[in-house]
Amino acid sequence: MKRILLKLWMVESNIRGTMRLSKWFHYKVPILGRAISMILDRSLLLRYGFEVTSYRVNVRQLQASHPSGVLLGGNGIVSDGRVAIMSGVKFVGPAPDNPRYLERHRTGDVFRLGDNVVIGANSVVVGPVEICDNVVVGAMSLVNRSITEPGTYVGIPAKRINDEVPSDVWVSRSGAAH
Repeated sequence: MKRILLKLWMVESNIRGTMRLSKWFHYKVPILGRAISMILDRSLLLRYGFEVTSYRVNVRQLQASHPSGVLLGGNGIVSDGRVAIMSGVKFVGPAPDNPRYLERHRTGDVFRLGDNVVIGANSVVVGPVEICDNVVVGAMSLVNRSITEPGTYVGIPAKRINDEVPSDVWVSRSGAAH
């Protein structure tokens, strides 16, 4: 009982649960399901400042421990791994007539992220991009190109400053960032 109450209290588990419920309604309930899904997604914006289109986010293990100001939108975010996003992170598209963007938007994978990806506070990721495994994007960085080598990236635009990633920012196997 204590474990259930704790999960209900925790922001991250509320976000993940609402996103799962939203996806379920979107895909499984005819006619009204998409409207209910949209309402559930809006409730995350009202409660936590976390703007998301849940059915377009397919991340195996998403961590958003400080969700205020996060924009995941409806462009499509895909990862088979663990991804941690900090407060104020925005995933946005380029010009709406960009042919590469339109192609990836149709397939729902504008942003392809690897395992152990950490995106620092107030960073902006402009898709379509791919980010490989074991990448940390520092706070207030701009990612406007794909990242193909592991390491730590910072700046506008983001550049690799180190091929090693600090151990204190990894996403743990249990789902909590260190």
